[in-house]
Amino acid sequence: MKKQIKTNTNIQNGKNDQQFREYESRWVTFAGYIIITLTYSAVQGVFNAINSQVSKIYDINPVVVSLNTLASNITFLPMSFVASFLMQKIGLRFTIWVSCAMMVAALWIRLLINHEYYSVLGAHILLGIGLPLNQNMMNNLPIIWFKQQNRRKIFLFCMLGLLLGQILSSILPGLMLNGYDIDQDALNNYSGGRDKIYQIVCIEAYIGTPLAFIGCIMFQEKPPTPPSIEADKEKQPFGPQVKQTLKNKNYLLLFASYGIFSGCTGGASVVLSYILTSFGYGSEVTTYCSNVATIAGVIGLRRGMRYLKKNPNYKKHLIASVLVTAIGYGIAIPILPIENQPLLILPYAVIGLLAIHSSPLFLMLSSELTYPVDPSISGGLLSGSASLMNFVFGETYSAIMINETKTRAILVYIIQVICLGIALLILLPLNIQLNRTEAEIQIQQQQEIQIQQQQEIQSQQLNKNRRVYKES
Repeated sequence: MKKQIKTNTNIQNGKNDQQFREYESRWVTFAGYIIITLTYSAVQGVFNAINSQVSKIYDINPVVVSLNTLASNITFLPMSFVASFLMQKIGLRFTIWVSCAMMVAALWIRLLINHEYYSVLGAHILLGIGLPLNQNMMNNLPIIWFKQQNRRKIFLFCMLGLLLGQILSSILPGLMLNGYDIDQDALNNYSGGRDKIYQIVCIEAYIGTPLAFIGCIMFQEKPPTPPSIEADKEKQPFGPQVKQTLKNKNYLLLFASYGIFSGCTGGASVVLSYILTSFGYGSEVTTYCSNVATIAGVIGLRRGMRYLKKNPNYKKHLIASVLVTAIGYGIAIPILPIENQPLLILPYAVIGLLAIHSSPLFLMLSSELTYPVDPSISGGLLSGSASLMNFVFGETYSAIMINETKTRAILVYIIQVICLGIALLILLPLNIQLNRTEAEIQIQQQQEIQIQQQQEIQSQQLNKNRRVYKES
């Protein structure tokens, strides 16, 4: 009898444990996703550090060369709707395979660069079409595979994967063109520069292709059972969720602020090589400044998330991020004309410190404001806003920097400070509503009450069985 009582109790507890649980396979899927996003980020941004050199080597207008990076910004917003639809109707795994197939095709199309430069532009447009199909999963993946208390940490690791990809994207071209004398190579019709750039796209094709397939094989659709009540909820139809999102006034303020903030910072990174070239710096200094900003961003991201956990005041954190980023560009204005490379670490470290930290804050807050809308929709539209403005700022700055003069470079950073000020003003009337967090707290309280009730029932049943056993 005692053995039967113990067995019944274990069965009941097992059902409760199995209803909502995390599986070990979540780490395999998560690792596969990180491999894909890291590779995609490295491939997409490979020309950023050498845009100025590419423009001269292939005799292409800087505005057109900047499209290698900015092409994805044109396609991101419309493709965000497609990405959200595919993820909801067909599934995450199918969507990630489509994204990686586009990336692999683009990698091999780029090998035609020395035969037809515009094949590279076509390849980067293809990369831009596939980008939202993997990047918009960043909000969904933690919900599908992880419990609520682990999601912020997983989202942070996803962002770190993107940042690591950005670092790798600047290291390879920086190493390949280190010491390259473009003026001397002009006497040979830039044959040396063409060979080096071809080697860059070859290396990425040979490494990126197997990594994409490995990531896809590791990536799984969803666990056998959900990790939480939220992951088990039935999704609303796609159309009504979009309408609900676009009617949310606080979300629209966030949409506008993030668009301007991310757009102008992204646009400035596209023309960074033009700006530094106008002050006599080479591609290795562009790589140096990019990596300084990214490494500072990783540090700021980790510390910022810790402060956010202690004090979840999104508005305060966002205002601080935008303000510090504006200060960083303001510091760069007097430092650039000094033409002292060690001093460049100061403005770009300040720029990167909180500029990168703000992106996950904007995305997480969008999920909070629009709950119960699917995060891939609210986050996808927000990222689409940033991409669209990134294109506008990137092309505007590229047009300004057609003539690489110091005056024009300083003008770009003055515009930066003004636009960041506008983004800051838009944040001021924002009314923060942590709808998702409040709902999760209520769900957690309900679960605790249910568990407590089940334990009381089990205890009563156990006492009853003991009395029966003693009487028998």
